[in-house]
Amino acid sequence: MSSGQSDGRRGVPAERNGRRPAVHQNHVLPFWDIGGGAYFGYRMAIAARLFDRRIAQILAGHGGLTLPQWRVLAQLGLMGTGTVRSLADGAVVDRSEASRALKDLEGRSYVARSENPQDRRSPTFSLTEQGMKQFEITRRPISRFIQDLAKGTTDEDMKAANRVLWTVTQGCLEEPR
Repeated sequence: MSSGQSDGRRGVPAERNGRRPAVHQNHVLPFWDIGGGAYFGYRMAIAARLFDRRIAQILAGHGGLTLPQWRVLAQLGLMGTGTVRSLADGAVVDRSEASRALKDLEGRSYVARSENPQDRRSPTFSLTEQGMKQFEITRRPISRFIQDLAKGTTDEDMKAANRVLWTVTQGCLEEPR
């Protein structure tokens, strides 16, 4: 099944439902060194895709959350409250994606909606007690995975990686020239 084909579950593309073909380093390595620094963006995109796939696998085994649901749940777990707009902006997704994730999380009783006194058209959301428990349950294996990824790196390596990622992030947020 190609990445754009449906797997039969409500038309969900196979690439988004956790059943993806295995990617082996032999598939990625031939393209890794092409062009030197000019292909840094490609390398970064591949690493991000593979990272998301692994996180999706972890989520499937710990509550069955989707990546958008996890991103919203995590933001609320760390920040306390948020609106659709603030959560979408924080996850760098469309508001419709954040809204769908919130609706699903609300249906699972993980998220509570409250009236926003500053803007009645934009409710605020926060985690319920059940949502906070799910956040903690899900956070542990994801944190372990991330720590395992960083094994073998030094504090200086991580500081340098963070500087590079922040520089790239800032560059992506700037208006194109």
